[in-house]
Order: sequence, then structure tokens, then C-alpha cells
Amino acid sequence: MEGQYTFQSAPRAVRNTNRKKYRDDDMGESGAGNIMFDPRVIRGNTYAMPVPVRQMQMTQKIGRNTRKKRLSKPIPRSSTPEPVPGRKHTEAQTDNFLEELHDKPYEAEISTQTDHLLDYPTAPLFKPKPSGVSKATEILPGDLFDFDLEVEPILEVLIGKSLDHALMEVLEEEELKELKQHKADFEQKRNTRLAEVQRLEAAEKRRVEEKERRIKQGKDFEEKQKAAAEKAKARLLAKQLLAGAEDVVFVNLEKEGKIEEPIRKQVVEGFLPWIMEQTRSRLQNSAAARQTITA
Repeated sequence: MEGQYTFQSAPRAVRNTNRKKYRDDDMGESGAGNIMFDPRVIRGNTYAMPVPVRQMQMTQKIGRNTRKKRLSKPIPRSSTPEPVPGRKHTEAQTDNFLEELHDKPYEAEISTQTDHLLDYPTAPLFKPKPSGVSKATEILPGDLFDFDLEVEPILEVLIGKSLDHALMEVLEEEELKELKQHKADFEQKRNTRLAEVQRLEAAEKRRVEEKERRIKQGKDFEEKQKAAAEKAKARLLAKQLLAGAEDVVFVNLEKEGKIEEPIRKQVVEGFLPWIMEQTRSRLQNSAAARQTITA
């Protein structure tokens, strides 16, 4: 058995770079490898042709690099300088072939007519091939049945059913008519009762309003009477208080000089000073004349 196998290099254990040969106590499960990201695991159906892992990785890497270059490459855009003051940019058509621009695209209606579809002919009914020997016989009139005798019960049944159906229809019509009449009577009675209820409600409402108005009038009258009585009482009390105080007040005012008679005031303030002044001037004139005479 040992001579059947040869090795180019000595056998060695497979080295796993994802985890260590031993596990630290505080490492937990952070170093555990995920089989979904293991490049040695090929994902796909079981009947497709297997793709080498190295070639698949190189293809994915080239695709990622190409996608990154395409995304990082800036898109060339033509820049237009800003218009000078007083002007503005206007869109112009620079194609080799001029094309008329429309707000609404041109529309045209075209119709066509196709040939009528021809229906397939109806398939014939299946008739099995007869088997055996055909025989014939002769039936004379009256051998099988008598029409007048056999048709009588059928006619009786048909006529009876027709009469029953007609009678049921008539009864239904009468019942519908009675229901309609009963409904009309009920509607009339209900409308009458409703009108009576509305009339009673209106009368009760007017009675309540009249009662409230009368109560309000009574309260207003009582308030007016009370106010008038209070005014009369106050007026009488004022008269009683002022009856005895009037003379005393006038006397006190006269003593204080607040109230004076107009004639007396004119005599005291106007006439008496004038008389005194005239008398003084005449006495002075008389005294001056005597002195002149005596001298």
C-alpha cells in the first residue's frame, strides 16, 4: 500500500488564518469563522459546472475595480458662461436637420379591417354503429293508447294548476291592495296625530311663554312699586328733616353773613357811604367858609 502513493512535498496540516490554534478565555465567539464568507465554499446549484475559486475571486475583484473607476470618474459637462447684464440665454436648435417643435406631438389615426373569422362547422353527433339484427313490427291505430282517454288527466292537471296559480295571483293582488290601503290609513292617522301633537306643543309653548312674560311683568311691577315706595319714603323723610332745619339754617346763614337782603345790601353798601361822603364834603366846605369869614 505504501508504494502506490508518492508526494512532491511532505504532508502538512492546513493553516487557518481566521482563528488561532488555541482559544483565549476572553475571546468568546468573536474569532469564529463564517462559512458564508469562506472562499473555499462554492455557492450555487449542484448541477452547474463548478467555477475555480481563484478565477471567481479575480473576476469579482476586477468587476469591483471597474465599477469604482466608473463611479469616481467625473461626467464631462459643457459649461456655459453667465450672460452679460441686460441679456439672457435662449435655447437654440443646432441640429443639422431643422425640426418644427410643437407643444403637442402630431397624432394620426389609422384603421384596418381584418377578415371575419369563420366558425368551424358543428361537429356531428356521435352515432354508434348499430349491432345485432334489426326487426320491424306494425302497430295499428288504437293499439298503444287512446289520445282522448289519456289526455284527459293531463288536461285536468294543467287546468287545475293554471286555476290555482291564477287564484293565488288574485289573492296576492287583493292582499297587496289591502296592505296599501292599510298603509295609507296608517299614514293619514299618523299625520293627524303628528299635527295634533305639534298643535299641543305650540299651545303649551305659548302658554309657558305667556306665563314667563306675566311673571316677568309682575316682578317688574313689584320692583317699580318698591322703588316708588322707597322714593316716597325718602322724600317724606327728607321733608320731615328739612322742615325744622330750614329756619335754623337761614338764621345761621344770616348771622354768618352768607345770606343778605338785596335792598338792605344796596342801602348799606351803596347809599349810606354816598350820604356820608356828601355830608363830609359839605361840612368841610362850611368849615372853610367860616374860617375865611372869621379871618
